Amino acid sequence: MKKKEHFISTAEEFWNLSCKNDKLKSPSDIMIEFAKLHVEPALKAALINVDIDMNGTSKNQLPNPHFKIIEESILNAYPLKNIK
Repeated sequence: MKKKEHFISTAEEFWNLSCKNDKLKSPSDIMIEFAKLHVEPALKAALINVDIDMNGTSKNQLPNPHFKIIEESILNAYPLKNIK
């Protein structure tokens, strides 16, 4: 699977844009918005770029080629409500 990169505004770009467009926001509000902006794409990138080791074995066991990635387990690994 080809790995993808996501480009999101830098902290400086986001800060400048936020301060320019909404002078009533507090610095902490701007920081929270920036963190939320990065969390969702980071989790999606983790899902897209996940690597699976099909050769892993336990002692006295054969490799188990049956696996399933539960997408929601990665995408919901860090809820946006945790960003405060």
